[in-house]
Amino acid sequence: MIEIFSVLSENEKRVLRLLALAFLFVLVFFLLVSLGQRRGYLNLMSELQAREKFASETAKSRAASGEEWAKWEQAYRDMAELKKAYFFKEDEGLNELRVDLQKTLAESGIAARSMRYNYVNLEKGSFKRINVTFAFTGSYLILKRFLDTVERFPKFLVLEKIDFMKVSAGGNVLELRIVLAGYYESI
Repeated sequence: MIEIFSVLSENEKRVLRLLALAFLFVLVFFLLVSLGQRRGYLNLMSELQAREKFASETAKSRAASGEEWAKWEQAYRDMAELKKAYFFKEDEGLNELRVDLQKTLAESGIAARSMRYNYVNLEKGSFKRINVTFAFTGSYLILKRFLDTVERFPKFLVLEKIDFMKVSAGGNVLELRIVLAGYYESI
């Protein structure tokens, strides 16, 4: 290989050295540039991974928020259904409550005496309550049937209190004061 260089003239050797030196500079230049590009590539790759992780977490959070919002919307629909189907209406006054109460009492076989209605305002809400107090005299089986009828009643008619006024010696006849509460929507 040295023999090839001996055939070359001094001028050709100098040009060859310059070309080798230029090649070496170009090679070093490309190595340095490629290292910088590689470093930039790795930085961009780690930034991309961080952004993808953030986007994934954001998507999960958005999905969870969407599910929670759907639950709240369902709760609003349920509340509207409750208001519509289970509460008495204020604009119909006591008539609807009286009619439903008479049906309930008739279904259970109770003849109520001296019904008293008492309006109760709940805490600044949109619902109010009417307490209906009446006296009842009858057997335990009639009372049990009445309690079952009230429990199955589709609207919010709740047994608030039962006061035992008198119980016969054999326990066959009960004299009670019953307080029922009916809830209605305030407009």
